[in-house]
Amino acid sequence: MNKISLNIGSTVYFENKSYVISKHISAKELLAKESEFPYEFKVLKIVTLKANYDNKQELDIGLVDDKSWEIAKKRYQTIESLLVSHKTTQADYKKVAEVSKISVPTLYRWVSSYSRTGTLSSLLPNYKDRGGANKSRLSSEDEKIIESVIEDKFLNPQKYSVTVIYRDIVEKFTNAKMKVPHINTIRARIQKLDPKLVTKKRDLEKVNDTRGMPERNPRGKFPLELIQIDHTPLDIILVDEEDRKEIGRAYITLALDIFSRMVAGFYISHEPPSFFNTGQCILNMIMTKDDFLKYLGVEGEWPLYGIPREISLDNAKEFRGIDITRFCEQYSIEIDWRPVGRSHYGGHVERFFKTLGDEIHTLPGTTFSNITQKGKYDSQAKAVMSIGELEKWITEYVVNIYNKKEHSSIGMTPEEKYMEGIFGIGNYPGTGLPPIVENTKSLRLSLLPSVERTVQKNGITIDHVTYYSEVLRKWIYPQNSRTKARSKLFICKRDPRDISKIYFYDPDIKEYFEIPYRNITNPKINLPELRKTIAKIKEDQGNTSSLDEYQLFDTYKKMKAIEESSAVKTKKARRDESSKKYLHKKLKTEVPKKLNNSFPKIKKQKEKSPEPRSIEVPKLFNFDFIEED
Repeated sequence: MNKISLNIGSTVYFENKSYVISKHISAKELLAKESEFPYEFKVLKIVTLKANYDNKQELDIGLVDDKSWEIAKKRYQTIESLLVSHKTTQADYKKVAEVSKISVPTLYRWVSSYSRTGTLSSLLPNYKDRGGANKSRLSSEDEKIIESVIEDKFLNPQKYSVTVIYRDIVEKFTNAKMKVPHINTIRARIQKLDPKLVTKKRDLEKVNDTRGMPERNPRGKFPLELIQIDHTPLDIILVDEEDRKEIGRAYITLALDIFSRMVAGFYISHEPPSFFNTGQCILNMIMTKDDFLKYLGVEGEWPLYGIPREISLDNAKEFRGIDITRFCEQYSIEIDWRPVGRSHYGGHVERFFKTLGDEIHTLPGTTFSNITQKGKYDSQAKAVMSIGELEKWITEYVVNIYNKKEHSSIGMTPEEKYMEGIFGIGNYPGTGLPPIVENTKSLRLSLLPSVERTVQKNGITIDHVTYYSEVLRKWIYPQNSRTKARSKLFICKRDPRDISKIYFYDPDIKEYFEIPYRNITNPKINLPELRKTIAKIKEDQGNTSSLDEYQLFDTYKKMKAIEESSAVKTKKARRDESSKKYLHKKLKTEVPKKLNNSFPKIKKQKEKSPEPRSIEVPKLFNFDFIEED
């Protein structure tokens, strides 16, 4: 994913011509001048622009070893002061060179590499074809064994010594007929451990992460400097889109810009909070919102988009993970882990949830906040809204009400505050339009959950499902190959909404390839359906050690047949089916426009299939409030 700078004076490309940005004329358009004769001015829409850097290879940051990643982070810290302004001089470079002991030409090269893409991976050391002292000499298998022993023996209240730990590592490597690493390698791994984690595991002492912390997060002085992200269940019972029977509540994951109090993005799902939900919220935040609003049929403007400088997350397990951490490091997004026990540290997004909840309590089917408020109100009987209708309602509320109502803590509407921060007012110059994302495919893939798998003779197998394509053939080792015993692990991305295909990262070509089911006649299913089927087989057989793909999909078909033949489906079955339809519909909108122009199809389908009911979705424009901080 390349970031396209929209700063005044930056060069961008439109229809194979280069332009120099002259003025920002709106949140969606800018005035630019041709770089070559006849040097004409042109108004350009920012969503149509291309970057002044063509990088056809995609680097999967999940494949980068920790040592190389740390080197890239240190390089970024070294040149960070040189990236702040375009007016840096040679004297500035010499000053940094003296402090860092890095040569000036090297600093120029690092700044140039980072400026072209705006990604941390551009600063990774390139050891290919030349070796070097910093090159990792350990395979991923070696690292896994070392990590396991350190986790088991060093991070242990028994406080085993390095000598004892190394003895265990020697035994395991010898049994596996692998080359034993030097004891200094083990000492280096231990020295890199987080001191707080070591104290917690070895000394069994609680570490107070809130010492020295201010009562409130002091950042948020300009647009996209700090984004708070959190999720909550919504206080409303939803119904299936077709039979209109109740299916329970949904969850929302939401991002809020602290400077302007504007909602930066959100994602609604029947599934509980997870990394995927968080990733989809971040995706909605970064992308421009035109297509999203058009798909939902919402009239209005939602100008906030772009990659933030910092995101504030709580310590829930769905936020803690290598995927989300690597994504943020790749695009220079700092993570602010909210201190344990200080919920008010994320109070802005919590306050919005309360405001949104108050408005949802006016909708039919609300569960209210507690039993006292609910009284004798029958939420199930009153429920009329599907998850798609609720998504549209919330979007309408965010775009045309919340963003356009005065917020008491900033003295203006969130939208006015955001535009003031972007374009400036008086002596405040504004930050200018944020960069847009050019390679949306790479962005979407980086926010999907990843797994590591080997390529076997029949393809790649994940959760008893096998995938195959000719792309994998070169990675299938012959039966007599010596490397077969230690087959290479590959990164595979899988979308939980549709597991009929995976995205395989080829480390040679540095691109992702779509790999379908080996048996393409198998039905498309989502990840919850797969897990439910595996759980059913385990319940019937006691284990899944002998489970094959045929039995898996045969059981799935039988379970679906039983559900469809039932006179009355259970609420959970209705919920699962409704969730599948909603996610499939959302997935369609993510296909690139040139491959699938989905909006006319959706509109046409709605015209042909009128609603089989006469229930009106609740109207929005009946609120009169001032948001409190």
